[in-house]
Amino acid sequence: MWCARGMRIAVFHPGAMGSRLAGELVSAGHEVHWVPEGRSPASVERAAAAGLIGTAFADAVAGADVVLCSCAPQGAVDIARQVGAAGFAGVYVEANPLSPSSLREAQGAVPGATFVDAGVVGPPPRGGASPTDLMLSGAAAEQVAALWAGTAVTPRVVGAEPGAASAAKSAYALYNKGKAALAVLAFQLAEKHGVTDALVAQQVRADAGSLRDPQLPEQLRAVAWRWGPEFDELAETLDDAGLEGDAARALRQVWTKLT
Repeated sequence: MWCARGMRIAVFHPGAMGSRLAGELVSAGHEVHWVPEGRSPASVERAAAAGLIGTAFADAVAGADVVLCSCAPQGAVDIARQVGAAGFAGVYVEANPLSPSSLREAQGAVPGATFVDAGVVGPPPRGGASPTDLMLSGAAAEQVAALWAGTAVTPRVVGAEPGAASAAKSAYALYNKGKAALAVLAFQLAEKHGVTDALVAQQVRADAGSLRDPQLPEQLRAVAWRWGPEFDELAETLDDAGLEGDAARALRQVWTKLT
């Protein structure tokens, strides 16, 4: 019997976003497990702060009603394979920015599970002015949305079939992170010619908020390892839609050079 509270959930893996999504599930009254084996001290710290329970992989999956996969996109299919090989038959929530082909591969890796496509738009949930939207699509999307009832996460069911949530996430990521990539290039070009101050001065224009801080390229270096593979998935998503995937491939080089 599905209920809005008291579910047992396994999360892979509690990174900056996954730990906060999981922490909101804890605050909603769910029992949330994670697998500490092989994870970094930073992951251990995040999991503890979120109230997660460290559990061996086999026990975490075997006892779960729901598995939430929220990691860097390059690890998503492998996690699905591991969970599928363990015979998981609950609800599998794939919350990574994946292309249609990668999403199909992840879904095929968990044949016994009810598959829900998800995508996060916004910062890790902490409340405040900038909301954290969780796009959801699939047969059990409404049930999954109920897991975060009353939390700082705003679930949005956007379709009945897997793929719609990823498309919604990808469309926004292409705009938001593409804009950041262009800003990085703009700062690098300005620096080469010694005109960074002149570029920053344009921040007063309504469409130039990304130009406020010339340290932006250095700040984004910390996420380039994850954003680069996300642009690989975006390129394939655009190709699949008959659009210009090469545009995302070109922007992907910005993140390659920052790593």
